[in-house]
Amino acid sequence: MHWQLVTEGIWRFQDSCNVYAVQDPQGTIVIDAGTGAWLDHVDALPYPPVAVLLTHYFRDHAAGAVRAARSGLAVYVSEYERDILTDPQQHFRERETYVIYDNLWDLFAPIEPLEIAGVVPDYGTISIGGLDVEAIPLPGVTLSQTGYGITAHGEQVVFCGEAIHSPGKLPRIAPLQYNYNDLPGATNCYYSAQVLRNRKPAALLPSLGEPILDGVDQALVALQDNLRYMTEWQPEAPQQIEAIHNDTLVRITDHVWRSANGNAHAHFLISESGKALAIDYGYCWASNAFQAYSKPARRRALLHGLEDLKRRFDIDQIDVVLVSHFHDDHVAGIPVLQRLFGTECWAGENFADLLAHPEAHCFPCNWPKSIRVDRRLPLDQVVHWEEYTFELAPMSGHTRFANLIGFESDGKRFAHTGDQYMYLVDENGFYDRPDRHNYVFRNGSLLDGYQQSGNWLLKWRPDIVLSGHWATTHTNEKFFQYIENYTNYYRQMHERAMPLGVDEPHFNIDSWGGWIWPYRTHLTELGKVAVTVTVRNPYARAAKLDVRLVGPTGWKGTSASLDADARADVSCELSIAPNGLCRRQPFALELTADGRPFGQVAEALITVGGRQF
Repeated sequence: MHWQLVTEGIWRFQDSCNVYAVQDPQGTIVIDAGTGAWLDHVDALPYPPVAVLLTHYFRDHAAGAVRAARSGLAVYVSEYERDILTDPQQHFRERETYVIYDNLWDLFAPIEPLEIAGVVPDYGTISIGGLDVEAIPLPGVTLSQTGYGITAHGEQVVFCGEAIHSPGKLPRIAPLQYNYNDLPGATNCYYSAQVLRNRKPAALLPSLGEPILDGVDQALVALQDNLRYMTEWQPEAPQQIEAIHNDTLVRITDHVWRSANGNAHAHFLISESGKALAIDYGYCWASNAFQAYSKPARRRALLHGLEDLKRRFDIDQIDVVLVSHFHDDHVAGIPVLQRLFGTECWAGENFADLLAHPEAHCFPCNWPKSIRVDRRLPLDQVVHWEEYTFELAPMSGHTRFANLIGFESDGKRFAHTGDQYMYLVDENGFYDRPDRHNYVFRNGSLLDGYQQSGNWLLKWRPDIVLSGHWATTHTNEKFFQYIENYTNYYRQMHERAMPLGVDEPHFNIDSWGGWIWPYRTHLTELGKVAVTVTVRNPYARAAKLDVRLVGPTGWKGTSASLDADARADVSCELSIAPNGLCRRQPFALELTADGRPFGQVAEALITVGGRQF
């Protein structure tokens, strides 16, 4: 057990994984931590270590980082792995260990919390010990695996974790089966191999296996060939692999294009001055670095469409992202664009807070990273960008926190309908027939939601409809008849199945009697919590609404009486005082309307004490 010289300035210690040391007179950087046995041999290095960077959280790579941090070394981790490394106890509390159908290897996490110095953002560069280190997303054995590129003596080397073991091989394939009997991790490994090929590094330094100091591209090509063979019977894998090699834009008109690899479609508008505006920007479909499971650490936003934007139009950044609605698959990539290019985010005023303050809300598919909203757009005024004019309108159905977007380009009238409608097109791209419903009650679906969007579409009469997930659609009379028919059907089917009559008490079809803002609160020490509560009048007449906050025994909450118009939402400020330390403890909002109790209609969560929520 000793340090071995790999190449000039880079040393390796064979622990439970390869632990690499990159020397610099200002201090050595260590990549991965193994068991920590290398810490007993740091005197053999030319310069003392100052920092440790982890490629991924697996115990055989990360367990030793706890000892390293206690010895005074700064430890940096992927931005997507902070929670699992700093609070593994909470991770194991949340993780189902009986009925397991999601087989991602997150039970192979360290068992002790790690004190970190910071996170390394995807595509970012940090300076440590006199060296510039670039973070390279390399999803594979974990969705969040990160490689580190360093230029040493004029050549780039990449510490690539488990992205490759040796020419054509991976160290283990079991972690690639994220779900039950699929293999999406293999597609991710193919993607990561292509990322490495595109970079053309002089050497690859894997965490398991021998350093690859020559024949790098041949080694990666052999790996891709084997991964093609392994995934040829996996659903979608062959198409995703082809998409990795073909990240091109799809032409709609001369100035309107779509990213071929957006999981939710990202549409690009090209201005005469050579700028690009995107409508939505979410996950990269080809990378498979996102999953249906809701843990944020399993959903990674990677870039897509930008290389072809540069090739076709010599545009190397996105000027503005105009958002259709707040869901993560439509907005997850915006923070990356903002950090790399200073991209502005424009969002409707009806959901801008959900982007800027995700901790304050509890609606489905809310991206947990705060997105800087540069312009909050009113839905009753036109909005200008370059030569384009946008008209925004509210809608509810798929979600209440959305807006329709209308604009004109290349002599065509466009409408972007987000995820509101699902239908099929014929071989010429014209509307053909309905597909299925896409209303989601917990998103704030309201009875008149499709009436809002339907009336607007019938008035706007677009030539082309852009969708969040479905094919670009050229409209015809069948399309507008479908919109009119569905508007009526949507309302009627709910009125037939629910007590929604004028004289019947109800909380609309989403059945939300109220909500508390913020939804999540963290107090480092005991104190009072002030919140804004909103309640909905269940009656078709003006009513007096009595509200109060209630918690566990011993908590003290305040109350108020509010006057509400028929079916209206009303708000006020209330507070509650916990009586001790707690972790994600719920408290509730109780509602009484005109003397009739409706119970605890909303909840929020609070943590008192500790370092994080």
